[in-house]
Amino acid sequence: MEAHQSNLTEKVFKCKMGRYDIVRTALDWIEVNRYNEDYRKLEQAELINKALTDVVDNIATPEKIEELRKKMKKDEKSAASASLQNAPEAEKAGIK
Repeated sequence: MEAHQSNLTEKVFKCKMGRYDIVRTALDWIEVNRYNEDYRKLEQAELINKALTDVVDNIATPEKIEELRKKMKKDEKSAASASLQNAPEAEKAGIK
């Protein structure tokens, strides 16, 4: 774990983003991946390390985060639309 930590520290120092931007991007990355099974099973320290590593390895970028947010909103709208379409059927069946 120490080798990984020192490797991550080295990558952070070499990264072109500022430290605060790295942290902000990592937090946003965690937010958009909260339902991703690879992230859900991690403990908090592991989750932070993975998100930070994804940011400094350029896997998580602000552009990709924005793309995932748009996809999440689209999926939420689709789910809401589907539940509204099923609402009349539920009323007929006596379900409230």
